[in-house]
Parts: sequence; structure tokens; C-alpha cells
Amino acid sequence: MADRTPEEIPGAGANEAAKAIVRPIEQPENPGAYLCRLWNLLIDALMQLPESQIPDLVLLLEAIQSLPAPDLTGEKTQDTPGGGHLWRGLPGFAHMWADEHKRDDWRHTLAAEALADRRGMRAAHVRKANIEARLVTANIGGIPLDWGYDCIADALERRDAIVDIEVPAAAEWFSMVGNQLFDGSASGRKSWALERGRDLGKEAAIMTLERWLFWEQRMAELQERAQVVVGATNLAYGVMGTIRQGSH
Repeated sequence: MADRTPEEIPGAGANEAAKAIVRPIEQPENPGAYLCRLWNLLIDALMQLPESQIPDLVLLLEAIQSLPAPDLTGEKTQDTPGGGHLWRGLPGFAHMWADEHKRDDWRHTLAAEALADRRGMRAAHVRKANIEARLVTANIGGIPLDWGYDCIADALERRDAIVDIEVPAAAEWFSMVGNQLFDGSASGRKSWALERGRDLGKEAAIMTLERWLFWEQRMAELQERAQVVVGATNLAYGVMGTIRQGSH
């Protein structure tokens, strides 16, 4: 596997760092078999290193995704994802991220968590949303905008939403990719994430202006009722109104 971790190459530019970290992976006969180790390394770095390093890690992923395809002739074509393009689209990265960070089982254990653990869970949930939105913005790794719709709909279309955790996460999506989310209301974007049964929403798979306005209304309500997330609701509500008004 890669013999240099992301934090060990702070002085290198993203392109040079990308070349350094993937070099050992391009040597084995079956480089595809080693990809999961690299993705695991980078996913852990995104979630565990200081938040100040997240932008540099995103640049590193972008640089890896842009690397030219190595020579995969002969035996090296075995177990190689991406139709032989080892780096384009970071094959398998989104699936591994989803396996590690898109589970809903945290809801079932939340009630038993101590306050400090709840704060840690909130921080992790918000950080995850921030990273995913950054990856969508940079078009990295096949992370879909649907994950943003899913996060927001869970926060604003469920009566049992965990407000102090899910609303700040939704605010990250609004602040980072709000325009893309709103564009879906103009185009009638269809998303599996919007079709999931929720008791406050429209329960339709299509993004609409009506839905966006409902989300704004919910944020306004939460501004008044949920002081614990007032910073997040103020941010999201302001961004949503600005985006909608700017569309006219």
C-alpha cells in the first residue's frame, strides 16, 4: 500500500502528493486489489485529521482522480476497476464511503449516549455532510447530489428528526451546494432520496419550488423553536432565501 500518508506530505503540491501516494499501488500486478486500502486511508484522513486539512485532502483526491491511467497491459488488467482507468472517477470510493458513513443505525443508539458522546456524534455528522458537499462541488469520486437531498429531507421532512444533529448537517449542504440543490427545483430533478417515506414531506421523488419553500418554512420554524441550532438555521435560512431571490 501507499508508503506515505496524507499528513506526511504537507509541503508537496496536490499533483506531486497524488503521484507519491499512488506510486506503490501502480506497481503490483493487480493494482485494483489495493485500491480499497488507499480509499480507506483517505476516508480515515478526511474524518480524523484536523478540519483545517480537509480542503487539502479534497485537492489531493481531485489530483488523484485526474492522474493519467497507468500502463495496465498484460497481467495488470486483472482486477482493475473503471474499465482499465484506475483513477478516473475514483472507482469504488463512493461505495466505501457509503459503507462506512451512510448508515442510519446511529439513531437507534443515540438515546443511550452521554451528552459528550452526543456532541461528538453531532460533530461527526456535520463534518461528514461538509465533506460530502465539498466532494459534490468538486465532482470527485461519484458522490451524488442525492445524498444532500437525503440529508436535508431527513432533517426537515420528518417529525422525529434529531434536530440538533441533522439540521446543522443540512445547513452544510445548503451553504456549500445550495445553488445546485435549488436548480433541481427548476428542472424538476428526480431523486431516490426524495421518494423515501417521511411524514412531513410531499413523499414524491421530484424536487420542486414548492418543496424548497416548504424547507424554508421549516427552517424559519426551527429558528424560533430550536435554540440549540440557531446558528445553523440562521445560516441555512439566509442562504436559501438569497438563492431563491437570485433566481428571479
